[in-house]
Amino acid sequence: MAGKGLVGMGRVVLANRERPIIIEPMGSGLRGITLRYAHEVRSETEYFADIPQMTLPDEMLQITDHILETKKEDFDPSYLEDRYRTVLVEKLREKQAQMPARSLASAPSPQNVVNLMDALRRSLAAEQPTARSGAAKPTPRRAAAASKPTPSKRSSARARRSG
Repeated sequence: MAGKGLVGMGRVVLANRERPIIIEPMGSGLRGITLRYAHEVRSETEYFADIPQMTLPDEMLQITDHILETKKEDFDPSYLEDRYRTVLVEKLREKQAQMPARSLASAPSPQNVVNLMDALRRSLAAEQPTARSGAAKPTPRRAAAASKPTPSKRSSARARRSG
């Protein structure tokens, strides 16, 4: 494209809307520029039709020309500043300076580390003597449940129909 002096034209969907786009070579990459449809572009006569034609004095034109010539210089992108970002970064740095310095956490001592397998073995060993001492004692809940008669699986209505 760069060698032939050509650009590509296509369509892209941005924010749920299809837009025309031009793809052009830029350095070793490509740059995309979205375009506007013809119905989105108004002529200058629509914007400036209500402004009356003015004739300015020559002295005013000379002063304007002088001001423009003295203020003219090459564009420097670093002149543009994102003031919102600058203030935000400044506030974050102030906040960070007010925070106490974090000390590096030391590694836990070996005495403070619990081996889960050893703890599980100790727990199982503590339960084994009660199981070996004979049959497990029934808990009051289990004893009450065992003494209750088991209800018939058939409901009384079913029993009446089949009987």
